[in-house]
Amino acid sequence: MQTPLTRLPFHPPTDYYCEELTPIDGQICELLVKRKELSDDNPGFPHLDQISSWSEQYGLNEDWLRRIFSLMYGEHNWVPPVEPSDFLKFVPILKSVEINRVVYAVTHMKQYRNASVVYIETEVNKNEPFTRLGHNRFELNISPEYQCRQNGGYGQQKGMVHSFVVTPPLPDEVAGIVFNLTIKPFREIPEIQEVALEETVTIK
Repeated sequence: MQTPLTRLPFHPPTDYYCEELTPIDGQICELLVKRKELSDDNPGFPHLDQISSWSEQYGLNEDWLRRIFSLMYGEHNWVPPVEPSDFLKFVPILKSVEINRVVYAVTHMKQYRNASVVYIETEVNKNEPFTRLGHNRFELNISPEYQCRQNGGYGQQKGMVHSFVVTPPLPDEVAGIVFNLTIKPFREIPEIQEVALEETVTIK
């Protein structure tokens, strides 16, 4: 199973700073806050032709702009990950749903003092040689008060297990909790049209 990468210390690329930029840089921070508020902290990514247009309009390097918008895609990606510590117990959940002959199941979770680790299994109930599972990434969303981070995964094309670190810890009783699993393609593969789709599966 994969383990989260340890965050490396940050070192500025140079010791020099043009102090005259301080007011402008402060305005950039203010605009970033407005951008988060307007998008409800879900900005998405500008269309590439729009980035090309801005590049031409303002005389900025297009690849550089793409990188900037990639960095702004989600501030939560830069929050130091919480590492589960002080194991408490196993909690069975056993919630499942079948959609288009793919079974999604929240099987159990491990309770720690500072987090929960939720395990979700997916199994394809069909015989096609290619399936969507091995070509996608999985994201878990529960509710705004819980942060979910993928912790690892293993399996094969037709059966996979993913684990997610959830903070703060979930209650032991999860009867009323809804798990929303979003499946996103790593890349579009023309000969496997299923993986070109993004979908959210609700498990409750």
